[in-house]
Amino acid sequence: MAVTTQLDKYGVPVSISVTKAISSKYKKLTGMSYPLTRDLTSTIVEGAQAGGFREYQKSTAQPTYFGKSTGIELIKNNLRQLIMTEKGERVMLPDYGLSLTQYLFEPLDETTYHLIKTDILNTINKYFSIANVLKLTVYGNDQERERHQLVVSLTLQLLDESLDIFDIETRLG
Repeated sequence: MAVTTQLDKYGVPVSISVTKAISSKYKKLTGMSYPLTRDLTSTIVEGAQAGGFREYQKSTAQPTYFGKSTGIELIKNNLRQLIMTEKGERVMLPDYGLSLTQYLFEPLDETTYHLIKTDILNTINKYFSIANVLKLTVYGNDQERERHQLVVSLTLQLLDESLDIFDIETRLG
């Protein structure tokens, strides 16, 4: 019986950039930073089309309201947006967010703390399943100027390969 030693290759060899993207350990996600603020650091490059090539002439600094964030900052921004959004505020997601402003004028006792904790943990498990909550602290700000303010402090651990631990603190009211 004869053994075939012929190898046929079809297609195009994979480029180096595609190979690096596939073999990269962590994928870098980019998203919009929250809250929307005026970003004065971004630049807009003006160019002109000449002979099929784009020539870049000058760069002018223009303020923009849409900043970018990546990595842990992106995750913190998304979590802060989840905590500060009221239920029913998002049009197509009526259950998205927390209704924590209803607890602003309530006494912060064990019952209220348990209701806030349950609401936060259920919402994070439903809409933010990429992290595990390690520590949750809720307290009222008793300073004279900032009465009736609720402070939510969270310590979370990412559930990806990095297992990064980070803290986030949000003030409501």
